[in-house]
Amino acid sequence: AAIFSIVLSNNTWVPLSQENPESRNLEILNQTNSTVVIYDEELPGVILAYFKEKNADILSLDKIVSSYKEEEFESNIFNKHDVAYIMFTSGSTGTPKGVPMTHENYINFVDNILAILPFGKSEVFSDFHDFTFDISIFYLFTCPLVQGAFSPVRGEKDKVIPIKHLVDNKITVWSSVPSVINRIKTFRPKDKIGTAIKIMFLCGEPLKFDVLRYCFDNMNMNHVYNFYGLTETGVENFYHRCTREDLIKYVKYGIAPIGKPLPGNVIKVMANKELYIGSCQVTSGYLGGRSKEKFEVIEGVRWYKTGDIVEKHEDVYFCKGRLDSQVKISGFRVELMDIEAHIAKQENVEQVVCFVKDHKGIKLLVAAIKPEGRFDFRELQARLKKELPSYMIPKEHLLLESFPLNNNGKVDRKRICADSPLINLGESIS
Repeated sequence: AAIFSIVLSNNTWVPLSQENPESRNLEILNQTNSTVVIYDEELPGVILAYFKEKNADILSLDKIVSSYKEEEFESNIFNKHDVAYIMFTSGSTGTPKGVPMTHENYINFVDNILAILPFGKSEVFSDFHDFTFDISIFYLFTCPLVQGAFSPVRGEKDKVIPIKHLVDNKITVWSSVPSVINRIKTFRPKDKIGTAIKIMFLCGEPLKFDVLRYCFDNMNMNHVYNFYGLTETGVENFYHRCTREDLIKYVKYGIAPIGKPLPGNVIKVMANKELYIGSCQVTSGYLGGRSKEKFEVIEGVRWYKTGDIVEKHEDVYFCKGRLDSQVKISGFRVELMDIEAHIAKQENVEQVVCFVKDHKGIKLLVAAIKPEGRFDFRELQARLKKELPSYMIPKEHLLLESFPLNNNGKVDRKRICADSPLINLGESIS
């Protein structure tokens, strides 16, 4: 209700999370110059001090609700170019980048979802992800428009393995990254999982066939949708309704296609197979004018350069990976250089390269480190917890005396990743 009130009253919503380190939340606040904070949990001291210094309005949601008197609400008619919300993505310098999204940017996505997905009456939407992850835009803005209900995941156990939550709360519309389903599969590989789910909205990571097959065979899903999109391009831009035939038709890929562009999205695939997206969903640019090189005007159309490699097969597209060092971890788009910037400034670290290893269907973030003197990986992790979200903290490490170089004299990232042993990664899982 607070989020809807912010958006409908012509203000801009900036989600913060208690899961983020205080330093990261402060970086976000400094970039947005926020003047009002509405909170439902006790504010950390540093954040509270920030708002007091700014003479901001500090409002308890509980107090607002308890003093509320019912009255007719008249929404101001907002301009489609007004900024509705600002999400933050990982930045290559160690500072998160703000992505302002206007009403026009996200409404096209919501309209498409309402037209494509077979919503019925009294749907119960899962509220599984943090609001700082833009998958939340899907259920935040579609649930009330179909007169549905939200079912927030509260306990830590349900966040890891949400089976009980799904069953007890009779979830009918589930949205998450595929790795959540993979965890259920790992926990109960042969069981039949009886739920009330009618629509499964998956995005943020490649949808591997073993997970898709589990959705069909073990969870008895009929409506599984694979979506692809970016924070900078209005949540989702491609979609594909998955079928059992996909498991045979696209067997050489081993993953579900991202499908076709959603209506209103125009795409261009460059000679190097990089995907460009141009539409009303593309942000006007990062806060502070950062990373302008990510946008380009070609023949009068403004494009966002995704950095993703795509390949067309008949009438659908597949995402084949990244051109640069960005990766997806638990659905979050992360720039490895961001993590490296934080590790490099720590004590006794001379050089660092981060990469992702796939181990039994789970993506593990690994740091290859050239130490300078005594080095303790657990101490490094403890320090990083004060600066980075948990999904950006490496789970495993390699200690190298020197880093291999490529023909251009640059650090050979691919070789470091390829030569890394898997035995230690298995130990970190257990």
